[in-house]
Amino acid sequence: MRVLAAVVSALFAAQAGAPVYDVVIRSARVLDPASGLDGVRNIGITGKKIAAVSADALRGRTEIDATGLVAAPGFIDLHSHGATPEN
Repeated sequence: MRVLAAVVSALFAAQAGAPVYDVVIRSARVLDPASGLDGVRNIGITGKKIAAVSADALRGRTEIDATGLVAAPGFIDLHSHGATPEN
């Protein structure tokens, strides 16, 4: 029983010191061409910036479950129609 209590106390202590992000996107498949990352990760956002990308659990004031969804850097859509000046 003492061992269980010690383990639970250690877990709570570790979580208490962990940062709390404004938003956490949980379990997204993260694609990052710059680093070659392609894996399921958690994303911590503070303000308007990504503060953490981690395989470990993150805590956030708002949490979004992105299981089965992809998170990737912004892309510019170069698709267009027409070759005339008004297009």
